[in-house]
Amino acid sequence: MSIAEPSLDTLSQAISIFDTETHVHQGSKGFSGVVSDGRYLYFIPFSLGHFHGQVVRFDSESEFMQAESWQTFDLATANAGKQSFVGGVFDGRYLYLIPYFNGKHFGQVVRYDTQAEFTDPASWCSFDSEQLHENSKGFIYGTFDGRYLYLVPYQLTFEDHHGQVTRYDTQAEFTDPNSWSIFNTEQLHKDNKGFHGGIFDGRFVYLVPYSVVPVKYENSRNGRVVRYDTQADFAQTDSWSQFDTTRLHPNSKGFIGGTFDGRYAYFAPYNHGGGRFGQVTRYDTQGDFNADSSWQIFNTEQIHPDSRGFFGAIYDGKRFIYFLPHCWADNVYHGQITRYDTQGAFDDVNSWHVCDTTRVHENNKGFIGGVLMQDRYLYLAPYELFLGHHSGQVIRVDVNADIWYRA
Repeated sequence: MSIAEPSLDTLSQAISIFDTETHVHQGSKGFSGVVSDGRYLYFIPFSLGHFHGQVVRFDSESEFMQAESWQTFDLATANAGKQSFVGGVFDGRYLYLIPYFNGKHFGQVVRYDTQAEFTDPASWCSFDSEQLHENSKGFIYGTFDGRYLYLVPYQLTFEDHHGQVTRYDTQAEFTDPNSWSIFNTEQLHKDNKGFHGGIFDGRFVYLVPYSVVPVKYENSRNGRVVRYDTQADFAQTDSWSQFDTTRLHPNSKGFIGGTFDGRYAYFAPYNHGGGRFGQVTRYDTQGDFNADSSWQIFNTEQIHPDSRGFFGAIYDGKRFIYFLPHCWADNVYHGQITRYDTQGAFDDVNSWHVCDTTRVHENNKGFIGGVLMQDRYLYLAPYELFLGHHSGQVIRVDVNADIWYRA
């Protein structure tokens, strides 16, 4: 059953827009995610046409639309190599920026002490994971298990993907190489590589499979979820397991990010190799990891043909999961958030709804990552509107408003 789109007036009241490029700094755009420490939101710097290191911070206890609520700190002013990260992780005190590519694939993890002054260079430090191994670099996102930070491996070069997970013990000295360890998931299978994000379920870490070879090639996308048991020895192959989601459906592959709702792990669909798609895959963590019966798929294009091409997902901690909009095709970005009600059946279209943020403004699109605050506001981090045109237009969505519909 379809549900009518909300009025433009309803959407306009629920969706607020703040352009950091216009109101904070002209270089405040092209972000690769946003992370919260409970009060402040940190927008992670990636590219504004060239790689940059300008972190933008918003105080969620202040007015969203006021420039005074926002600050910037340019990491590159202290060190030219501190730029171009993909995502970040907060461990309860420290914010970690995940290194990907700054002209070359690199491994310089940057850490900020959130109890220190944001704009003081002394509040920031770094560790080059290439000290551990030449292949400890080129990460996409990370995850945290309560003690250890895991850097998720993606590429060594644009032609060479990898599976070398790098782990940091947050109870040890950050700059000491002995606080760090590595494990190459390709020991389990040659195609265990090219991941895009991680999920932690309270015991296990899941690496989200995306692409085993450069995406320009056919059959590049991957469905091999790799799982690590955090109660076992990190260095032992027996601590790791794998499941190929293409066993469920040939298009269950090419995910970016995901989330955990207390029972199920969700893998956000991005591009299965034949185009952007909406086939969410989820795993029941109470089931056997290696059993097909523990896994399910649902194609969100059933609720709307444009519900596809997501860049991550967020669970609100209570009821809803939000799949974050990025693009429908190469250089065709969108702003359609898709929401799943975990109190409904996964395979029931009535459990799913969408909200198109571009109805409020045409530039509300092309996001990478988001964060939910105060059980109400979803903040989306802007990246690009079209190829080479990066955006600083942050949007805040009141997810409790009457803005959700189905086609």
